[in-house]
Amino acid sequence: MVLGSVLSSNALASASNSLSPKWQTIWTSPTDIAEGFTYNSTTRDIATVPVAGHSIVLSFSNDWSPTATTFVAVTVGVQQSGIDMVPGTIIPVTFNHGSRSVTIAPHSRVSSDPVPMAVRAGESIAVSLATAGSAMVSVHFCCDDRIDSYATGDGAGNLTNSPTGAGFNPLLASATMRWLTSVVVAGSPAQGTVVAFGDSITDGFGYTNHAFSWVNALQTRISKLPPRQQLSVVNEGIAGNTLTIFPPRTSYDDTSGGVAGVTRLLPDALDLPGVRDVVLFLGTNDIWFGAGGEAGHPIPPYGTAAAIETGMRQVIAETHAHGVKIFGVTLLPRSSSSGVDGEKPEAWLPVEQAVLNAVNAWMLSPISGFDGVVNLAAVMGDVYNGACQPSLPFPGYFNLDNLHPNSAGQTVMADAISTVLFGIPQAPQVPQLVSVTPTPGCAGALLATQTLALGRQPSVTTTTSSTTTTTSHVTRTTHPSTSSRGHGTNYIFDFVIALIALILLALIVLVLLAIGNTRRRAQRRRALHRRLAKGPGTIPPRRRTPPPRSGPNHPPRR
Repeated sequence: MVLGSVLSSNALASASNSLSPKWQTIWTSPTDIAEGFTYNSTTRDIATVPVAGHSIVLSFSNDWSPTATTFVAVTVGVQQSGIDMVPGTIIPVTFNHGSRSVTIAPHSRVSSDPVPMAVRAGESIAVSLATAGSAMVSVHFCCDDRIDSYATGDGAGNLTNSPTGAGFNPLLASATMRWLTSVVVAGSPAQGTVVAFGDSITDGFGYTNHAFSWVNALQTRISKLPPRQQLSVVNEGIAGNTLTIFPPRTSYDDTSGGVAGVTRLLPDALDLPGVRDVVLFLGTNDIWFGAGGEAGHPIPPYGTAAAIETGMRQVIAETHAHGVKIFGVTLLPRSSSSGVDGEKPEAWLPVEQAVLNAVNAWMLSPISGFDGVVNLAAVMGDVYNGACQPSLPFPGYFNLDNLHPNSAGQTVMADAISTVLFGIPQAPQVPQLVSVTPTPGCAGALLATQTLALGRQPSVTTTTSSTTTTTSHVTRTTHPSTSSRGHGTNYIFDFVIALIALILLALIVLVLLAIGNTRRRAQRRRALHRRLAKGPGTIPPRRRTPPPRSGPNHPPRR
């Protein structure tokens, strides 16, 4: 039995530097809470991978357990359907250079050895874990109507080599992912990883969504590109997550909201192998909890615009320090909920709306520091079919709680994101799930139309630190200190284009100067001919200037 490393992502990062081809993260599931204990049991988690590769590394989280967790066996195979695996595809997983078992220290993670298993794009793999003794289960809590994880009852023992569900308890099938936290692949033609770093909106929470998120729709778009132009968009959304740190028992951090974004940025985003971009979509929970949440008692200065902006600056600075680009997403419109969705009623007050407006205005300004900002708030406002209230959620795009987008809203958000931001070609948009008509004469409707069009256009607006040419829909900022990792080809291309443009501009200037000189000479010749035509008397004789005289009476000129 071998004690696992505290955070073996650093070892993976070293491997990505020493091994060819590089490693890149293709699937994630951040754990955010502990859910009960299990004893001598087997768990089977399902993960769908978006790109192909010839070997994989699996990572597991014991973040939420105060005690060590031991896996006596781990296997991986291709999912056939549900809990069943394709016979003959099961491969044993080892740790620490060949050990079949591993112990993860409290509040730690561990990664496997490279597993010689080829995966295909769009394929689902099944990872089976057998625990020894008692173990507290670290889970990712999210969404109903999606079964991601299966388990046996206590005492069932090691069933990791069974391709079927025999011996598993159907009552324990769950949408709550257990322990498995990431899949990393080698040998993929894809160009790296984009981390969607957000809350329940990113996670896909919603009563009609079935866990469908804008991350799924964006990955579908990118998967339509040739394999060598693709990226993996991994979902690091946690329901109830805040950007900033709140006092104890004033947020969901002790019931399922995970740790604050500023705290989990490193392990859940920047430490993942192959990451080139982060999309930050956090802040709306900060506003609500700062206003008191369900209790309704404000707790300033938490949840203020200044506090959220400070948190974003911290995330931006840390991301840039790791040589990774970061793109912000404006906070979506929301309004009060009556509780018809089965949840408690939630009030959204004008003071909270004012904070949201202030945060969005700051994000869209050139001083925020983001490498780009996607104004999804503009797309999701009530500016369609005759309405013109941009600060309210459009009913056709939201669940009944007026907070979480439904599948149609998640789809339109994905279509509004320009994939050019990530250094790849523009990916085709996916079909919309509802038909809408932007309200004529409504400025918000025009802005929504322009924002959605950015997901179709081959380029984006560029801003620099010295020149500001910013639209209110999407901005892209160049930071001289930011590493160009993953985007070097685009920078070379941009330099060549700029050089060609300068050469063409110089040629145009030279041609214009030559034309001007030719015209002036022609004008002088025509004037001379006109004077000659009037006779020799019309041309005044040239005045001769006598040579300078010198002598005692004529001193030389100075």
